[in-house]
This record gives sequence, C-alpha cells and structure tokens, in this order.
Amino acid sequence: MATRKQKEELVKVLKFTPRDIEITLSGYGGEIVLGRITEAAYDFWQDRDDLDDFVFDWDGEMDVPVDARFCTDGAWHDVDDICHESGCEAADSSYITVQDLLEDKTLFESSCDVEGLSAKGVDISSGSVYRPSQDLESGTCVFLGQSFEKGLFFSATVRITEPFDVSRLSIGYTDCDGWRLISSVEYAGEDLDGSGAYSTNGKGSNYNVFRVERDEEADDWDPATELDKISAPDVNDGEPEFWEGIETTPWHSMDIKPEHRGEYQVLTGTWPFPGRAEWTGKKWKSVSTTDTKALTHWRGLTRSAD
Repeated sequence: MATRKQKEELVKVLKFTPRDIEITLSGYGGEIVLGRITEAAYDFWQDRDDLDDFVFDWDGEMDVPVDARFCTDGAWHDVDDICHESGCEAADSSYITVQDLLEDKTLFESSCDVEGLSAKGVDISSGSVYRPSQDLESGTCVFLGQSFEKGLFFSATVRITEPFDVSRLSIGYTDCDGWRLISSVEYAGEDLDGSGAYSTNGKGSNYNVFRVERDEEADDWDPATELDKISAPDVNDGEPEFWEGIETTPWHSMDIKPEHRGEYQVLTGTWPFPGRAEWTGKKWKSVSTTDTKALTHWRGLTRSAD
C-alpha cells in the first residue's frame, strides 16, 4: 500500500502540466589541449617568448626550423593526443540555471563548483582525469594550449512531464591538468546537447611547452600497503568535527560496498591523504574527493556521531 507521501507525490504528477525547461551554463571556461611534441621542438621553444606568435602563424611566415614546427597553419588545437576539452569551468566563477519556460520562473540556480553542486543534490560524475606529471613517462615533452573565454557555454531545452527534481540533473566534467571543464549535462537520463548555443568572448590565452619530470617517490606510494601508516590524527586533520574522537572501521577495498548510506573517508591511488565521498546506496558521489572513479579504499565511523 502506498504511503501518504507517495500518494501526495502521485497527485502532484497527475496535476502537473507538461512543459519545457531550459538548462544553461554561463560564466567562465574555454578550451584546453595537451599534446606530445618532439624533444627538438621543446628545446627550441622552452626559453623563447614568441610561442604565442607561432601558434597563430596561419600562413607560415615565421622563420622556424622544420623540426620545431609541432603544428601547422596555426592549428594549435590539433596538438591534442593527450587531452582536448572545451566548455564551462566547473568552478564557482560559473553558473547553472534551470528555467521554467511555461511559467517564466527560475527552478534552480547555483555556481558550478563540484562540491557545491553535489551538496545541493546534483548528481556529479568525473570523467577522464589527465595528469601529465603522473601519467606520462619522465622526459616526455608536452605542449599546453589554453584559451580563456566568458559567456554562454551551454543551453538546452528538455520536456518534463512531472515537477523538476534536482536529483535527476547530472553534470559530468573532465579534469585536464587541474582545469575542470563541464563535459556533459543530463536530465532524467537524457543526454542533452547544448553546444549550439555556445557564445563567448575571448579573455586570454596560455601557451607553453614543458618536459615531464616525475616524482619517483610519489610514484612508489601504494595505498594498499601504506594504509597502516595513516593514523587517526592524520585522518582527522581538516575533517569535520563529527569525525573527531570516534573510532573508525578498518579500510575496505572498493569491491566491498558500505551497508549504510552516508559520508565516508576515502583514498585514491594518486594522493596519500584521505578525502570524503558520499555512498548513495548505489554509487559514490564527490564531497571533498574530486575523482570518484579513482577511489581505492573507504572507511566509516563505527557508531553514529550524534
């Protein structure tokens, strides 16, 4: 038998007039590429101050040695074999708005920082994470090209047949060397294409070359063998007060699922300090850990903090 709350929700749906809602992303963002270049190109450009001129040398007039020409016709955005992403920045400098087009009213608005959106009930998923200093072999030479823009990055209209539910809104982002750009927007499982509304003004750019120098000591850190070195005082540093003074469970690998919904301390394979993530009963959502796909271990409190 349905509960009173379930009956009330059903009545709302039955009384609801189908309508279109518009989801927009605006603020700051841009485009970024990371691509491998030859050592000869790196040696030529590393100490020069005219790299910007080269990446916009559409007609090839600059006097540049053949082995230093890592792009042609000013197509710097094609040097992207490591990563290539564009869109609205997943940060508090950008905003998402959901507008009811039938009643001309705002249903939801928020800054686009990942932790803030997650706290408001938006489903957040991190896609690929690119870290040249961690992913590539030491000595690899890389070009980074980045344009900064301001304006409208996304606008899509979707038909809804029941009241808007923020928990059905899903935002995905890609992390390119620390720059998070929103790469997908879904509502009620429908992937939305809002790229046609892209309308921005350029605000700057950044172009440089670098050689990967890996930190071998950091590479050797393995959470599976180092867990016993993370003591309770270390774990509690920077954590909410409700973690303090309460015994925690042992660390569990990700193939073991928590029995209860809630926040847990988590580890990734790339950072030797714990963060926090929420277990919804079906999947992990970010709280203070940015890449939930990289989680390796979790642990929780042995009793309620109340």
